[in-house]
This record gives sequence, C-alpha cells and structure tokens, in this order.
Amino acid sequence: MNRVKSFYQALVVILLFSIAKQGFANSLNNEIFVDGSEHGQSLSIKGNYYLDEASDLTAQQVWQQRSQFQVNDDSNAWLDEISGSVWSYYTVSNRSDSEVTVYFEYPYHQPATLALYQKQPSSAEFIRQKTSQFETGGDRAMAIARVTLPVVLQANESKQILVESYSDIGTARFTDFRLWSTKAIVKATNLEHLIFAAVVTFILLSSLISFGLYKFLKEKFFFWYSLFAVSSIPVMGLSTGILNLYVAGLDYHPLGTISMVVMMAAGIQFIRVYSNASYHSLLADKAMHLTMVLVLLGLPVAIIGFHELAMQIQQIAIFTFPVAIIAAIYCGSLGEKQITTMVLAKLLFFVVLISTNLQAWGWVKPSYGLVFLPTIGMLGQLICLIWAMYSKALVHVKEGSAEEINTINDAYERAFELQEQVKQQNQMLKAAKEQAEFEARTDMLTHLPNRRAFMNLAKMAIAQAVRQEKPLSFIAFDIDNFKTINDQYGHPAGDKTLKEVGDLTRSIIRASDFCGRIGGEEFMIGCHNNSMGDAYHLAERIRKAIENHVIVYEDMEFSTTVSIGLAQLSEEDDLESVIKKADEAMYLSKSNGKNKVTHYAA
Repeated sequence: MNRVKSFYQALVVILLFSIAKQGFANSLNNEIFVDGSEHGQSLSIKGNYYLDEASDLTAQQVWQQRSQFQVNDDSNAWLDEISGSVWSYYTVSNRSDSEVTVYFEYPYHQPATLALYQKQPSSAEFIRQKTSQFETGGDRAMAIARVTLPVVLQANESKQILVESYSDIGTARFTDFRLWSTKAIVKATNLEHLIFAAVVTFILLSSLISFGLYKFLKEKFFFWYSLFAVSSIPVMGLSTGILNLYVAGLDYHPLGTISMVVMMAAGIQFIRVYSNASYHSLLADKAMHLTMVLVLLGLPVAIIGFHELAMQIQQIAIFTFPVAIIAAIYCGSLGEKQITTMVLAKLLFFVVLISTNLQAWGWVKPSYGLVFLPTIGMLGQLICLIWAMYSKALVHVKEGSAEEINTINDAYERAFELQEQVKQQNQMLKAAKEQAEFEARTDMLTHLPNRRAFMNLAKMAIAQAVRQEKPLSFIAFDIDNFKTINDQYGHPAGDKTLKEVGDLTRSIIRASDFCGRIGGEEFMIGCHNNSMGDAYHLAERIRKAIENHVIVYEDMEFSTTVSIGLAQLSEEDDLESVIKKADEAMYLSKSNGKNKVTHYAA
C-alpha cells in the first residue's frame, strides 16, 4: 500500500514539474518560425524581458537566468523609462529548405544601441553583433534608419539568441522587435529614403521660392515660412534616424534640440505675422509672444549643454503651441481672412509633434506606419501653408500692398509703444512731483520741516488750540557758538552737528508735537496741550541731552550747547507775535551766558 502511495506521489510531482515547465515555455512563447517572407511583423506577442539596470551581466550570465525572464503583458510592449540593459530571449527556427537571413529591428530610434548574441550549438559561448544609431550607414549591418541586426539560418536550422537594447539614460523601452527578410527590409528602406529625399527637396525649393517672394512682396510670413521649413530638416532627419545614416556620431543633442526650438519659434512667429495679431488684438499678440518666449527658453539651455532640461522645456512648450493657434482663430473671428487653411496646417503640425513625443514617451507603440509620420506630416503641413500664403498674398494684392498693411501694423505697434512710454513718463512725473513737494517743505540736511512748512503747521496748531481752548507752547533754541564749530572743525562738521541736534530733538518730543529748522542753526518746537511748566521740563530735557551728547567727526570729538526760549500762546497772540516772544526769550538766554532755558515774561 505504501509503495502504491509513494508511486502516486512521485507521479504527481513529475506531472506538476511537467506542467510548470510547459507553463514556463508557454509563458515565454519565444519560438519564432521564419521562411524568408517576413515583412516587419511585430514580435510583441512573444515579448519577454530581463532587466539589467547596471548593465554588468554577460550573455552567458543572462542565459543562465532564463527562468527569471518575465513576460510583458502590456499591449504596447512598453517597460516605462529605463536606463541600462533590457534583454530578450528567442529561439529562431528556419522551416524552409534554403538559407534564410532575417533582421531583428528595434521599433524606435531610442535607445540608440542594440546587440544580438547567438549561442553556439556545442557550447555556452555567444557570438556578439552590435549596431548603433551613431554609426553611419556603411558601418551598420543594414543601412536602415533604425538599429537592425541580421541572423543567418541554414535550411531547417534553429538558433537561440539574446537581444540586448542599451541606453545610459532613462528612455521609453520596448520588448518588441520587428522581423524582416532581406528583400522586404531593402524595399522598405528604399521607400523611406525616397520619401525623405522628396520631402527635403520640396522643403529646400519651397523655402528658396518663399524667401524670394519675401524680398519681392515684403510679406514677412514668407520669411518665417523659410526659416520654419529649413529648420525642420534636421528635426525630421534625427527623429526618423535617416540623418544618422549619413553623418557619423550624430546625436539628437544638441542639433536636434536647437533645431526643434528654432522650428517651433519660427512656426509661432509665422502664425503671429500671418494672422496680423498686432493689428487685430493686443491680447492675442501678447499670448503669441509669451508662447514664443517659453519655446525660446530651451535655446540657451541647449546651447550651454543641459540637453535633457532643454528637452523637458521643449516638451512643455509643445502643449502651449495650441495657444498660438487659438489666438489665430480669434484674429480670424475679428475679420482676418484666409485663416482656415493656415490653422489646419498648424493643427497637423501639432498632431505630428504630439504623436512623435507620445512614441518617445512610450504612450503609443511604434509601428512601421508611424515611421513615415514626421516626414509625411511635415509635407502635408507645408503644402497647406504654401496654399495659405498664396491665398493671403492674392488678398493683399487686391486689397492693398503689403507695404501699406505693414505700415498700418507698424503704426499700431508704435501706438502701443507710445502708450506704454506715456504711462511710464506719467509715473516718473508723479514721482518727481512728490519728490519736489517733499523737498519744498523739508530741510534736506536734518529732514525736519523747513521754516515755511513749520509756519504752516504752527498756524494750524494755533487755530486748533483756540477752537478747543487748550494751551499751546512754543520752544525756540539756537546752537551756541556754531560759527566757532564751523571755523574750528570745518563746515562738514557743522552740518553733522545740525543733523544730530535735529535727530536728538526728534527723539525726545512727543508724537503730537512738531519741530522744524527755521533758519541757520535755529530750531523751533510746537507743543500741543502743554502748559508753560510742561514746556519748561521738555526744554530742559532737550538742553541736557544736547549738552551731554558727543559729536564724532572723522578723528575729532566735540560737544555743543543750546540756548532756549519759551512762549505760551495767549488770547492776544497770533502766529507772528508768539514766535517773536519765543525768539526774544531765546536771545535772553544767550545774553545771560548761553546753555539756559528762559521763558518769555511780558
């Protein structure tokens, strides 16, 4: 009985092992049958991968870890943005009776390096083939725009291969490959080169003609079309990979980034000039200016070498491009003619930009048809733009010369500039007026009210005191021996003495009091709601503070004193009489030995 039980247990184990082994084989589904008729079919349904982010494993080490390969269930065969190596494992079998060469093509031009390892039948060694986007066509296994590597199979032969895609920066990575026969890939490559050459020829001829029309008709949009079209050539060549076939070591940065910035900026400027935004709406014109500024931010960043940051700015700017299109539509609603064709052309351009970037980000699976999208899309857009420019030029010939229209546009722009200048000048005049008024009522040395301003304050204080029947006192004081200070220490020292006396006085009086420099070295204070006794105590505080204060000028130290006179407003007094009483009391202090406080006595 135990033997039977052990037999069934062993049978179950063997069965489970076989199911697991078969399940692993089915999960990878990595056997590919070829016969020489392949024409770019996708291998995404057989997609499997192994991540080596450090890129430090050899093919032998990866081969030993075949059981750890994962199946990519994503319909786009996309693995997010990854740096390092991504390995895929396939068994390629030739079922025909003749030799077959098939090409493994990576479906996008990033990452730029691809390596294929063929396992030797009698050993664990691998033969390595490598190709790079940065090599010219003559150095590649096949002169096709994307990286491609061949596998040669004899009749009824099977080979086990590992394919490694490598990038040192984070890029959208795919586990998909396209499989081509020699005949099919040569045909596809020739077609791609033919289309690209035709489009480039069309761009160069149309740009030359457009520039000539700009010189003849003085229509600025012809110039911006020429710049836009010419700058699109390196962008197309690098985004499709075709330009790399002819120029060795050519990376997308910085040429592609700078060309993209120039192309987008010229495109926005074309929309602005074509739609006469400066004539129809200053708001629309400003919106296009801001969009162009955002696009141009990537240019200095790319030139100094921060290519990834420049690419991020450029990708953000792509999403602001519709702002210029909407502004052009708005100008069309205000009466600008021949806008529809131009708007359709720029919408097509925006679709091409978005679709190309969606492939680069991994949001859209690259397909063979999308290879032609940048080139065909650019051609369609340029044809629409040429028709739009032709229609616009006819309208201008019928309605008025381009010079007249440009004159009107320039007049509107000049009017706007003048409006801004008038606004700035008004602000400057207002500031100058305020400064002049401040200087007219202020002693610029002590920053106290001058005589005129003090007298106005005193007049208002007297009126308030009479109305409210409250006391009002005036304190007049003069710096003693001020001429001696000027003679002995110099006039700059005298100026500093005046300033520090003014600062001390300002720090002692109340907020409700007012003080001014009314002439030379003479100061005066008005004290609201102060009796003669209160004014006397305040005057003594000021006298002692000034007497004890040491003035430092350069390497000299000295002090001074003041003679003070007090007067209180009476019912018979007016401004002139009460000020005269305070002055008389001050001169009495001077004649009695200086550095004293004297109140006026009738």
